Amino acid sequence: MSEPVVDRQQITLFDQRPFFERALVHGVQSGVIDRDRLTSIVNDGAKGLLQIADFFGTQYLRPNIEEARTRIISLVSLFLEESSSGDLDQAARSLRDNSFLSHSRGGSEMLKKLWAMPEDASYGILAKPPQKEFLAEWSLRSLRDYRQELAQRQDHQLSISATLWFAKRLALPAADLSTVAVDSVVRSALLVHLHGKEPLAIPTASGLLQILDAIREKGVPGKGRRLLADLLRELPESYLPVAQRELRRIETEDLPRIADRSRPLPQLLQELEPLYYLRDFGPEDAGLFEAAACADWQRITAGKTDDSSLLTVFVCLAADIPAKPVLGRAAARALIVKARRDGFKRLPVLGFIHALAPYSMQDDLETLWKEFFPEAQTVLLDAADTTLTDALDFLRENCNVV
Repeated sequence: MSEPVVDRQQITLFDQRPFFERALVHGVQSGVIDRDRLTSIVNDGAKGLLQIADFFGTQYLRPNIEEARTRIISLVSLFLEESSSGDLDQAARSLRDNSFLSHSRGGSEMLKKLWAMPEDASYGILAKPPQKEFLAEWSLRSLRDYRQELAQRQDHQLSISATLWFAKRLALPAADLSTVAVDSVVRSALLVHLHGKEPLAIPTASGLLQILDAIREKGVPGKGRRLLADLLRELPESYLPVAQRELRRIETEDLPRIADRSRPLPQLLQELEPLYYLRDFGPEDAGLFEAAACADWQRITAGKTDDSSLLTVFVCLAADIPAKPVLGRAAARALIVKARRDGFKRLPVLGFIHALAPYSMQDDLETLWKEFFPEAQTVLLDAADTTLTDALDFLRENCNVV
C-alpha cells in the first residue's frame, strides 16, 4: 500500500512557528538563501531588535529585549505572509532580495494604515488610541487578527463613503454628520425614497411619524419603489452592498413593524427612531418620545440621576450586558472580561441616550459619556492589566461597584 501524499501547504497548517521562521528555514534548505544572506539577516535583526526595544521601552532591560524579539519577528511575519499569500517559496525569495529591516518596516506600515482607518461606522473625528499604544498591541497580534480587523475597518470606511454620497444627494452637509452612526443616514435616505413624497429630504421626528403613518395606511407606493430603483441605479457600484444591507433591514425588520397595527404609532416611533438619522430634532419633537420613553428610562436607571449610577448603566450598555445602576464585584469583573473579548462600544450608549433619556438631559448626558469614554476604553481594555486590578479600581472610582 502506497504512503499518502501530504501537500506541503497542509503541513504548514499544523506548523505553529512564526511565518518568518518557516520561510527562513525553507529558504536555507532549498538553497534560495545562502550563508552570506543569512548572516546579513541575522545582523539586520539584531539592529532592528534594539530599535524596537528602544521605541517601546529601553534596550537595556532583558524583558524589553525579549519582547522586542517577539515584536520584530511578528512584524516581519505579518508582512511576509500577507505579501506572499503564505507561499514559502515567494517569501524565501523576498528575504533573499530585500533587507530584513524592510520587511519589519513593511509590517509596521501595515499596522499604521490599519490604525488610520475608522474603528466604527461613524463619521467625524473620533477618539483614537495613540498610534504607539496601537502598535504596541498589534505588533503582537496574528495575521488572522489583522485580516479580521482590516475587513471590519474597510467595511466601516465603505459605509462612511456611501453615507457621504447619500448625504450629498439629499443636500445634507457632511458637518452635520459628526459622530453619527452612518448606517442610520443611509436608512433614512432609503426610507424617504420608499415613501415616495417629494421633495426628498431627511425627516424630522414629526416627519418620520408622518412617514410611518402613511406607509401603515397605504403601504409602500409604486412611486416610492420607482424612486428607490432610480436612486440605486445612480449609486456607485462599490456602495451598492451598503445600500442593499440597509434596504434588507427596512424590508425584513421595519416594514413588518410598521404594518403591525397592534403597535401604537408613538411606541413604533420610539422603537425605530434610534435606527434613523433625523434632522433638526427640537422641543416640538421631544413630546413625541417623552411619554413612551420615560417609563423605560426610569426602569433602567432605577430613577437614579447621579453621575456614578448613570455611568454604571452606560458601561453596561457599552459592553453589551444588561444595564444596571449598580454592579457587584463579580459582575464588574465579568463586564471587563467581556469588553476585552467582544469590544467596548461608544455608539450604543449614544443611541440609548437619544432614544430614552428625557430631552432636557440629553445634551448633558451625551457630554458626560463622550468625556468619560476615551479613558474608560483605555483602562478597561488595557491588556497589560492582566489581573484586572486597575480596571476594577477605575470602575469603583467612577461607577457604582459594591
